[in-house]
Amino acid sequence: MDEQRRRRVAVIWTAFAAVMAYIVLADGFTVGASDVLGLVAVLLGLGLAYVYYANPGGMLDLGESEP
Repeated sequence: MDEQRRRRVAVIWTAFAAVMAYIVLADGFTVGASDVLGLVAVLLGLGLAYVYYANPGGMLDLGESEP
């Protein structure tokens, strides 16, 4: 996966996490199943954004060698 596409996908995941955080926190945070699940979705979105942006250890290369 080329760098430009990875960064574009990272921006999309960051936007997803921002929208989910707004939805979860818009009406106040209560320790309920829906808010906890929403925060888990935010953390997963941010985690995926990091993986796509940083590509640690070349894990998104999927066996492709760079010329």
